[in-house]
Amino acid sequence: MRFISAVVAAAVATVASAYTILDATNFDTETQAGKWLVKYYSPTCPWSKRFAPVWEKVYTDLQDQLAPKDVFFGEVDCKAFRALCDNADIDGYPTVVFYNEGVNKGEVPGGQTYEVLANFAQGL
Repeated sequence: MRFISAVVAAAVATVASAYTILDATNFDTETQAGKWLVKYYSPTCPWSKRFAPVWEKVYTDLQDQLAPKDVFFGEVDCKAFRALCDNADIDGYPTVVFYNEGVNKGEVPGGQTYEVLANFAQGL
């Protein structure tokens, strides 16, 4: 019985933590399945710093609703992983890009406000 409880707890924890720090080692693998909203940012950029609480609020408010629909959130640090940002044609920070089954579907239009991001995510 303890084993089953541990398995159930691990499964719930996996669903509840649908947020991933993406890097060169896991980006392609992680984004291949499901729908992803990926924040590209620079940790030294003032606009990225201002956007961080908005992004976190969208994720925390919607994670339980969206994880069962295979909608995930992730982020890429463009200072650390410049090649990932270049591959996604990121030309400013922060930028939120939508991926479906590993395919870049483009920037979320106006995707730096809570309302726009939440509405976009809920529509997936």
